[in-house]
Amino acid sequence: MNNIILPMKVHAVKLEYKRQMLEHMPHGYFRIIRGRNNVVITYDPKNPKYNKAHPRTLFSSSKRGKVFAEAITIYMKIKAEYDSLLNSWRLLYSMPPPRVIFPIKQFFDPHHMDNAYFERQADCLGKYKPDNPTVSDHGELKSKNEQMGADLLKILDIPFKYETEIYLGAIEQTINPDYLVNFYEIDRCSYVEILGMSDKLEYSIRTSTKIMGFSLEKYRPGREVIYVHIYDKSNFDEDYFVSQVLSAFNDMIPDNALIWESEAGVG
Repeated sequence: MNNIILPMKVHAVKLEYKRQMLEHMPHGYFRIIRGRNNVVITYDPKNPKYNKAHPRTLFSSSKRGKVFAEAITIYMKIKAEYDSLLNSWRLLYSMPPPRVIFPIKQFFDPHHMDNAYFERQADCLGKYKPDNPTVSDHGELKSKNEQMGADLLKILDIPFKYETEIYLGAIEQTINPDYLVNFYEIDRCSYVEILGMSDKLEYSIRTSTKIMGFSLEKYRPGREVIYVHIYDKSNFDEDYFVSQVLSAFNDMIPDNALIWESEAGVG
């Protein structure tokens, strides 16, 4: 898999989302003092008197120290992710990243596929069980291609659920899409379908029927459902899978949700 370059709007949204997360969580670090583990708080949004010049130090094993130790561990993880995104932005672009207006509103959302929709869906509901399932860190999947898709979603930090359930009234069928992915930063989710085995007539008919059902029920390609066509079942194209998912993510971000430095003083 080549190095993943995020589309500009996705990159900007992820960067700003994490920056705003950092604003609302305690900052600090860990250190050992006289042989004991301590957590040092350099910023606490609930107690502004603590700062880098006047930090608060607690034993990591104390009751309050344990609470802050957990919070600082999360902070350090998010901060590392933010720094990585910021460094890659600076390598790619000459201008500073934009501010982003959250929450991001969609102009048309026929099925209300937001973060709450994602949380409500149960997964692993597919009834078909292959003779030789693919066992992975994601559980039992039906194919190696599905495992590779799941691995890539994990690398992209895109949460997903495997084989949720949806009824398409237009074709009177209940189906189990391969994944339901959550673009949580923009409060959106989409189904992802890996389509292959076009050389098999029965499979091709089922695929065409499914696509027609999605279309008739207003699940738009690249919006509510993302299709990834695998033309050679023996060669899963990782770059193509990533591009399809990230292109859909990028297209769901309205241009007016981003405020660039040159626009900040306008109006």
